[in-house]
Amino acid sequence: MSTSLPVLGACPLDCPDTCSWVVTVRDGEAVGLRGNHDHPYTRGALCVKVNRYLEQVRSADRVLHPLKRVGPKGSGRFERISLDQALSEIAAKLTSIVEEHGGESIWPYQGTGTLGYVQGESGQAGRRFWNTLGASRHDLNICARAGNDGLRYVNGTPGGMDPETFALSRLILLWGTNTLTSGHHMWKFVQDARAAGAYVVAIDPIRTRTADQADEHLPIRPGTDAALALGLLHVVLEEGTEDRAYIEEHTTGWDEFEAEIRRHPRHWWRRSPACPRSGSAPSAYGSRTPGRPASGPRWASSGTRAAGPRCA
Repeated sequence: MSTSLPVLGACPLDCPDTCSWVVTVRDGEAVGLRGNHDHPYTRGALCVKVNRYLEQVRSADRVLHPLKRVGPKGSGRFERISLDQALSEIAAKLTSIVEEHGGESIWPYQGTGTLGYVQGESGQAGRRFWNTLGASRHDLNICARAGNDGLRYVNGTPGGMDPETFALSRLILLWGTNTLTSGHHMWKFVQDARAAGAYVVAIDPIRTRTADQADEHLPIRPGTDAALALGLLHVVLEEGTEDRAYIEEHTTGWDEFEAEIRRHPRHWWRRSPACPRSGSAPSAYGSRTPGRPASGPRWASSGTRAAGPRCA
């Protein structure tokens, strides 16, 4: 008699929300997959891609055996070989490279198609193998590294605010993120905040699904985010609502940055390329009480809406 067993797990793909899921296993085979309704953050939701994960697992297009290219690149000509042959050929190639050019001529790189500890970057898979070869020693992934290092240098951490605290925000700026489509778990907390009276602004050249649902859409021209940021920060300084204690204790280079901000007053912003193509009048979103803004593309700050610069 067949028996079904629900198995709790989490998605390892590079979203990286790690959505909680429940897999139904029958006679050793996964026959069902759904979101975990008991999880307080993901609340039973899975993305369109992962909802069909089991179909991908069973797809006839999956590569289940080593394949060796036998034609020019791009020709799509491969032949099946054994695992032993594949390992032997790869080992021979790596050995010849080390003997001729030295171990550091091998440049390891890891991606984040999966964030699991076995195959993904999180577990630094293959580290001992690279050490044995004497390969180049460096950060194995270039994805988001520049941004992370910059945030770590300025803020001490590349992490932003806890997504669940968005529900407590009075003003939410969704800057360059189509949250409703690509961050639907975050959207739940945006909705919670709106129900409590929060004001939501989408800053995006494109009128996305998120922009349609926001209280205000600011369609700046592509590539002018820095101009808008300087204009908003100038308003914060004008109102005296910056968190001086936090700046002095936890930031680097504030004096130079403040001088740059003050070089871009409201009348500069009115004439800047950041003004929306529609000529609409965006508001500056400052806080009437000192507060620390969160970092990251999904930027939320507790505060009230303030009158701001208008485009010429």
